[in-house]
Amino acid sequence: GRFRHIPTGREFLMFNLHMDHVGQVARRESTRLIRDKIIQLGDSLPAMLTGDFNVDQRSDAYRTVLECGLIDSHDAAAMVYETNGTFNDYRTDAFSDQRIDHIFVSPGIIVEKYGILTDTYRSDEGGEVKPAGANAPSELMIGNFKARVPSDHFPVRATVVL
Repeated sequence: GRFRHIPTGREFLMFNLHMDHVGQVARRESTRLIRDKIIQLGDSLPAMLTGDFNVDQRSDAYRTVLECGLIDSHDAAAMVYETNGTFNDYRTDAFSDQRIDHIFVSPGIIVEKYGILTDTYRSDEGGEVKPAGANAPSELMIGNFKARVPSDHFPVRATVVL
């Protein structure tokens, strides 16, 4: 879409996609469609492209996005928080350095911060709340909770300045 920041009147383009997780050709062609849409809507405007690309930073489709003139906000950010990749398969114990969810920006957009948000939440598994143990203050009580994630992907966040 083409948007206007009301206070300044400045326009920008914003795209979001979810690429196929199986078809390599489909993913590559999706990036070409995005490139064509950026040109059609106004390639002189700042643009951002976000989404579940289902490809990591080493793939052909990822390189095709870069060839469209966009920049990975991960690489452009002044500050990066990245303790894991973006896919977790609903597992709190999973680790990967692969980022399959991306935020791309056009040149000229300043990326101040980039982060993969790996927060979890806990659900009560039942059972008795007990003292934490010999290595903790006696007042500290611990219950039986299970760590969970709300999605099979961790959210990605970037703070940008147009």
